[in-house]
Amino acid sequence: MNYIESGNIFFSETSGRCYLKTRESCAIESAAKHNPTYRIRFIYTCNNFTELIKDEGFQIIYRIRNVEAVQLNVQQNFSEYPFAKWYQSKDFKKTINKPVGLSDGLRYTLLRKFGGTTLDTDCISRKPLPSLLAFAGFQSGSVVNNAVIRAQKESPFIIECTERFVSEYSPTTWGYNGPRLLTQVFKEACKKETKRYGTGSKCYNVYLFPTSAFYPVHFSKSNLFFDPNATSLLQDMWKDSYTVHIWNKIVQRKHHKPGDGSPMDHLFKENCPVTYSYIMKQGPVS
Repeated sequence: MNYIESGNIFFSETSGRCYLKTRESCAIESAAKHNPTYRIRFIYTCNNFTELIKDEGFQIIYRIRNVEAVQLNVQQNFSEYPFAKWYQSKDFKKTINKPVGLSDGLRYTLLRKFGGTTLDTDCISRKPLPSLLAFAGFQSGSVVNNAVIRAQKESPFIIECTERFVSEYSPTTWGYNGPRLLTQVFKEACKKETKRYGTGSKCYNVYLFPTSAFYPVHFSKSNLFFDPNATSLLQDMWKDSYTVHIWNKIVQRKHHKPGDGSPMDHLFKENCPVTYSYIMKQGPVS
């Protein structure tokens, strides 16, 4: 792996699946579409590339000029970081949801080693990412989510995230190693530096965006993504957003019917046209 820091965008698939869901291909395609000068890296854990390359969802992103797929090898790529030792630890072996734990640790370590931006595969990009050197965003009034993070390599902020991820890791508590860890890091930094923790704060040299930037639709309203009657409402909610987090953990069993005019339909049609063309032929997809 050899990356240029300023132009990296990382996605990862950590379940070992040898195929992409259409929401994942849409997330990657939309990031490439709206950030054409960035180098998009899709990190995958599938151990059979011959099978992966046959998947039509994967073929969509594999053909994009500024997208590259890279297989994850923790010991080879990250042996010098705490992440590699954690990966072989009892804590990881006891993890209830290993793909989520692996994803959380990987994003911090990628940013520490290479710098750039990490995006979850359920973040649909709507416009170019901010040009700031480092940022994250609130998902609610007090919680900073880790689905969208930009950091400079070996910055004090991201070093603390990688160190605390290992030292405070919880193998059983949902969200503890992701949003809860990130929120605590910022609360402590903001208390020391500015005495202010909230939208527009800059703590650890990381700018904190409001919920509208990356998470305009609260997870409690995620069902509205599939409701054609809610299209105008949600489009107004995300009119100024860089990305729309679609909360796939909550809506993963919901089906998007292409052409139904729902908010999800508009997101796909406007931001990942190749994926949208594919699902128009396939019919309802999740």
